[in-house]
Amino acid sequence: LSRGLGDVYKRQDHNFYYLTERMTDNIKSIQPSSMQLNTFEKNKWMYIWEKKMFDEDGGGYCADVWETPYKAILGCNLVLDYIDEMKGANELRENIRGEAFALRAWYYFHLVNLFGIAYNQGNPDVDLGVPLKVNAIVDGEFFERNTVGEVYRLIEHDLLEANRLLTAYKYDRNMYRITHLAAKAMLSRMYLYMEDWDNALAYADSVLVEKRELIDFNNNPSSTFPYDIASEEIIWVRKYATGWTYAPPLLKESFPVSDDLPKLYGVSEGEWGPVYTDIRGKYYLQRDLYFNTGENMGIRKGIEYDYGVSNGIRTAELYLNRAEAYIRKYLKDGNDEWREKALADLNALRKNRIETNYYEEVNIMDGQELLQFCLDERRRELCGESCHRWGDLRRLGMTVIHKLYDSGYEYKQDMKYYVLPIPKRIREQNPALVQN
Repeated sequence: LSRGLGDVYKRQDHNFYYLTERMTDNIKSIQPSSMQLNTFEKNKWMYIWEKKMFDEDGGGYCADVWETPYKAILGCNLVLDYIDEMKGANELRENIRGEAFALRAWYYFHLVNLFGIAYNQGNPDVDLGVPLKVNAIVDGEFFERNTVGEVYRLIEHDLLEANRLLTAYKYDRNMYRITHLAAKAMLSRMYLYMEDWDNALAYADSVLVEKRELIDFNNNPSSTFPYDIASEEIIWVRKYATGWTYAPPLLKESFPVSDDLPKLYGVSEGEWGPVYTDIRGKYYLQRDLYFNTGENMGIRKGIEYDYGVSNGIRTAELYLNRAEAYIRKYLKDGNDEWREKALADLNALRKNRIETNYYEEVNIMDGQELLQFCLDERRRELCGESCHRWGDLRRLGMTVIHKLYDSGYEYKQDMKYYVLPIPKRIREQNPALVQN
């Protein structure tokens, strides 16, 4: 049992949650320094959405996107298969069972959104997702890919069971372990992707009724990132040392943030660097002071300085999930109560993020304009975290254009049906897999 939990939770050396950022509109390409050439060559394949991005004759094998999540799923299955044989308090046993269900759902949710067409864009009962393995038995069987719909049904089952168990059998945990609030938050995210607005709203509500804290960035006395070890805003987090900030001095990151992302935070140039009316720009984007230009700016989301919160859940996401659900309902039936509730959530978040002297409540009447404002807020708030921008681009059917610095070409990708290629090494190990 301890081995299973360790396999689920220990993966601090891998971070596929940030890897997708290079394929979004949050990132651009610039000329790398001589010391960054190898990194540039490896990562450019993802930047241009090349089919060989994970193959040896392309970007090179990357365990993070397939192997690592499935190893974690094996850990979950080990726990679920053998937990009834373990001695101990029933409350603790059932709580751990709930953890395993929640985490198995978490990994399958990311896998199906890496390798399967977005749930709302194709036909989930036909589109291929990823293979489902729900026990720890190893028998040499080659598993075929289940449909997106089948994977989502397992995710829903696991999260509902996790929520039931973790709510009924509460156990004192720190922010590094899954709780009933994390399971509810995952359900809200899942239903948002499924366009089940009522359930997305209901589960966001169920979190925020218990935990609604937002950090007021105006009250942070230092220049350090506000999500510290005791952050009241964090519902669940894992520490990852591979979250991307800016490159060390003289290395010059070759894939810094895009030109339009800083503009979303109301950026202007001051004597000592950028000045933002939206304080998130100060904390979420950081430039290398040795290169005092926007060209070398990275996304920095840290906890204890060197660790990223790119894998985790914060209350801010639930405000945004609920706001979007309200707006979608307003667009459907015109009930102005939904518009007012959406604005209340968005303004509650913004009041804690925008410089007090610049803050003004928004009161947008047009439904489509309000939806776009909400989606921009998601981009501002959630950049660099847990594949959020990747998921939003795909479920919204947006197009991304990338320019490789040394190429005269524009690389354009319609994210509506975009999926990652399954690494060649994985397909060689399992010939039953159909390549995307």
